[in-house]
Amino acid sequence: MKIFTFNSRFVSLWAILLVACLLVISVAGCQPAPQGYKGDPQAVQFNETGMKYYNAGSYNLALINFGKAIKIDPGNPAIWFNNGQALDAMQKYTEAQDSYDQAIKLDPNFSDAWGNKALSYYDQEEYDQALDSINKAININSNVSNYWNTKGLILYMQNKFNESVDSLQKAASMDPGNEDIWTMLANAQVSAKKYDDAITSCDKALSIDQANAQAWGYRAKALYELRRYDEALIAFDKGLAIQPNNPALWYSKGLTLEDMKRNDEAEKCYDKARSLGYQF
Repeated sequence: MKIFTFNSRFVSLWAILLVACLLVISVAGCQPAPQGYKGDPQAVQFNETGMKYYNAGSYNLALINFGKAIKIDPGNPAIWFNNGQALDAMQKYTEAQDSYDQAIKLDPNFSDAWGNKALSYYDQEEYDQALDSINKAININSNVSNYWNTKGLILYMQNKFNESVDSLQKAASMDPGNEDIWTMLANAQVSAKKYDDAITSCDKALSIDQANAQAWGYRAKALYELRRYDEALIAFDKGLAIQPNNPALWYSKGLTLEDMKRNDEAEKCYDKARSLGYQF
């Protein structure tokens, strides 16, 4: 996965925090599989069995059952959609995209198929195709927060930080109780150098879950950029209370202390980072 940096001395911390955040957001962006359709009873049974295996993480068995359902009822887009999700989970992205295309061919207004196709392209780092697919999902239904969330994530990976912020703000306005969206929004705002806005978004995320280490990390970064070092240290310590063995947090706390001319304390943080395997 491509990682973007903010400050050369903070590269490793933000790479680690960004990966953690993106993993959460990607999973949150996946759409629920359509169920309960009417059709051949045997196909329905195979589809339901496939979904049970899919939800249990047994993707090969899920595919076997979806394949049987497709043979019986090849004209049902829901089965093709489910088949695509199982293929995505197995990282068979091209095959997954073919399944989503079949679902879309059968139902051109199947916005969730476009949404999942976007995520599949994203996982392949094919961001232009991902953006095209998520825009088609939004054109069909612009009132789904996950679509705007996914679009914001894709734009972020294209270094289009201000556009990413705009999309993620739409997602957050639709789903204000989702801490993961607020966390990703904070990350985009930091990258867009909107540090005060990033602090506000972190506070939104932390009001939902105080144990959000990523939000504390982005808050620390924003405060550091604003040269509010004492407050940044508090945010680092909050993050370390949640993830005490995070070497990047120790290292970045050391950087902040060094900028404050508290070199002895900074060296202790660096030593801790080294003891946890951090190389610098």
